[in-house]
Amino acid sequence: MIDMRNDLDAALSSLVAPESPVLADIRQALGEDVVRAFYVRPETVFDADSVYDRIVAFIVTGTRLVLVYSDTNYEMDTRGEYVTTAQSVRLDSIREHHVVRRREFRGKRVGQLNSILLRLRWGAAFSQDLQPGACDDPTCTNDHGYVGVATNEDLQLFLDRHVDATHFAEGVAFIDEVERILGQLA
Repeated sequence: MIDMRNDLDAALSSLVAPESPVLADIRQALGEDVVRAFYVRPETVFDADSVYDRIVAFIVTGTRLVLVYSDTNYEMDTRGEYVTTAQSVRLDSIREHHVVRRREFRGKRVGQLNSILLRLRWGAAFSQDLQPGACDDPTCTNDHGYVGVATNEDLQLFLDRHVDATHFAEGVAFIDEVERILGQLA
């Protein structure tokens, strides 16, 4: 089994400084495991009242799927802090995986991939992504409740070639490899 840890370190180092505690957090989450596949990308997250940067790492080891989300956050400390969340799921615990590929139907790009969606379910719980509702009036003070999505997938990774152009090819390769690895376990 080829260990891709050096490639993972290089990809992360292109997104954060080499002395970043985010790298230490990811290394801690991995321990000594061999890295079989990975996908890392930066994200900008728009919250109800703030905007912050996030690094996301999806890593497959010999036995686990490791998900790491590291944010630059100002909610608890106005000077800012890194908040890293790591989740680990045994590969043999993943009950189902779905891959949905959307391809160009007409024109010069017929058959080319427009987007790809990976859904994984291991039965942890329903995922809920809720945000306060709002309207177009910037002076409105009414309570608009909440809007969001509830899914029964424990992980959903969606990539669109238009939105994620910089990291699309790497993401597609990661999803293809996850599909191959999980198919071998079935």
